Amino acid sequence: MIELETLRGGLIVSCQAPDGSPLRDPGIIAAIAEAATMAGAAAVRINSVSHVAAVRERVRVPIIGIEKKTINDAQWITPTVDHARALVDAGADIVALDATRRPRPGTPRVEDLLRGIRDLGIPVMADIDNLEAGIYARELGAELVGTTLSGYTSHPQNRTGDPDIPLVRALAEASVPVVAEGRFKSPAEVAAAFAAGAFAVVVGTSITEPMALTRRFLTAQPTLTKGVAE
Repeated sequence: MIELETLRGGLIVSCQAPDGSPLRDPGIIAAIAEAATMAGAAAVRINSVSHVAAVRERVRVPIIGIEKKTINDAQWITPTVDHARALVDAGADIVALDATRRPRPGTPRVEDLLRGIRDLGIPVMADIDNLEAGIYARELGAELVGTTLSGYTSHPQNRTGDPDIPLVRALAEASVPVVAEGRFKSPAEVAAAFAAGAFAVVVGTSITEPMALTRRFLTAQPTLTKGVAE
């Protein structure tokens, strides 16, 4: 089992690509992950068994593995122990799972899932959406708790475009080792998360997703009026 203290105060880079992106290829994701670690990333977060396996061949830092699956029209992060086992076999050092307390039709209870993944002999990162879920996941044995799903479930505590720093602070004050994740767009926001007590911070889109970054910059494009002289 890896020593989690090596991640304390570190930047974790989420190297993923959405459906339809030309970057959604194991070799490309592995190259992105390698570049992130060369720049100083303490760990990487990778989606899918094939991508984890490709990244493992190119990086030595810890890999947080996840498997996103759609079940009953809802997306879940690593919904079964079998998914987790496949990630571990591919080279993941930590497995992250959805540990929210929302109804889970067609998937194991969070209690059974979290304990089953811990039985594989690796640390678990519990992705949660509010303070209650974070404390409960920690009580169940999750070594790390991530704010990954704040604002993405039925809980309305953060519907803005900003990181949920108040949730990071609340978890830290409850002595929960919290990994801040979700909507980080600047170094200043990362610094704010650490100041609030974050164990580590995950940044994804703002580092590794050129399509999203291009769209963000295009919002500054002036509106051209037809017929205006050049």
